Amino acid sequence: VSTQSTGIGTGGNQIDNIRRVSGAEVEVAGNDTVRNKERKVTIYGRQEEIQIALTMINNAIAEKIKSDRESLKDYGYGVPYSGIFTKINAVEAFTDTNDMSEAQVEQQIYIPNSETKSVIGPKGSHINEIRQFTACNIKVQADSEVEGDMRMVTLKGTQRQLHKAVYMIRNIAR
Repeated sequence: VSTQSTGIGTGGNQIDNIRRVSGAEVEVAGNDTVRNKERKVTIYGRQEEIQIALTMINNAIAEKIKSDRESLKDYGYGVPYSGIFTKINAVEAFTDTNDMSEAQVEQQIYIPNSETKSVIGPKGSHINEIRQFTACNIKVQADSEVEGDMRMVTLKGTQRQLHKAVYMIRNIAR
């Protein structure tokens, strides 16, 4: 998470508020650990404190993305905001992978058929936003190919891209 670019706040005001409201200890890694404009955020506390802190961080990120997209609209880019990030209310905390390899890999995951519409979104808006955010190629198994209660989702990208996309999809399709 980039504290400056995601709306987590410069100067620590937003993080201080998250700590105060949630009761959790929130540690943001220093500038020397930033990779690809991202930094590690670690949350310690009781389960309910961690959940409150995660929700607040996710909401801050979603608001920043919404704000950025709104400003892009002002310049005529017409980038839609579907609200996908407000749907991600983590069941489990996101842990980034240490694999920075640029090698392209493929992975299949399965989601319940009942959650397919949530993952794809209206007119493909959710899946397209996940693709855009993660830079991952994602293919959801067609209705005609599905057998049973689960649907295959095939992802292609770097290990890090897959890791982010799988996290997002699994937290929508729960």
